[in-house]
Amino acid sequence: MPIQKPAPLIIDGRAHYTLSSAEPIEIEVIVPFVTDEEIDFAVASIVRQAGGTASDLQDGAWVSEHFQGIEDSGQLLTAVRLQLRQVGIRGAEESKTKKCLDVLVSRLNQSVPAADVAETREALEAEIAQQAQAAGLGVDAFLMQNGVSRAQFEASINEQAREEAELAVALDAVASARKLDVDDGEFTHYLSIPEKDLAQFVDQAKHQGFYDEIRDAALRNKAMETVVAECVCSYNHETKDEAARRIKAAHRMRSTQPQQARSSSNLEKVTGIFSRFFARR
Repeated sequence: MPIQKPAPLIIDGRAHYTLSSAEPIEIEVIVPFVTDEEIDFAVASIVRQAGGTASDLQDGAWVSEHFQGIEDSGQLLTAVRLQLRQVGIRGAEESKTKKCLDVLVSRLNQSVPAADVAETREALEAEIAQQAQAAGLGVDAFLMQNGVSRAQFEASINEQAREEAELAVALDAVASARKLDVDDGEFTHYLSIPEKDLAQFVDQAKHQGFYDEIRDAALRNKAMETVVAECVCSYNHETKDEAARRIKAAHRMRSTQPQQARSSSNLEKVTGIFSRFFARR
């Protein structure tokens, strides 16, 4: 059973969080091994998308006609293998940030009050409602269109709200411990505000009363960039046997819970990750 952490200290109406360690984070990233099974599956998929069948792979003329720069099935297999390797490397690189931030959150000395998590959840729900409205649908119809049940959505958004709230305060703790600060000119980098629009954006934020929110968001992005830049990452290349076990486990999961697996993927598309606190790059 997880240890219950204390509530944060409230000073001047603002919660203050601390971390168990300020040392650089160390993580390990797995670089996947590309198996023959994965290659065969990918080739079959792209051949099917091109309107062909397995037998068409034996026809060099058909292959060269449908795949630019490819003369036969052997070259196609080689190209697909290379592409899958590159995808695996990119995926490993992209996982670094989340792994690093997961460790950061685990270093929090305090727990996030339920009221703060609920506030984050309300913001997430408002985003989904806006997406549904833009599609001309109610929320339930929007979820159904994306293959997500209301129960699955509720479970997902509850978890995401908790994760976002915890990450936000962990980054606040980093900013406080490092004495980080941001000025308005840094909004261009940390909030992706075009320089030509910066003055108007800041003026509008101040007049409409949301300047503190955007400044907090920029400071959290700065803290996140600092943490990730200092993160020490080691790479572990998956072996052929490890890859075979991974694929076998994935097949077993799909065979026992096919709808849940599809819905999980759809949930990620619907809700997004860190959509409230961090600007899209």
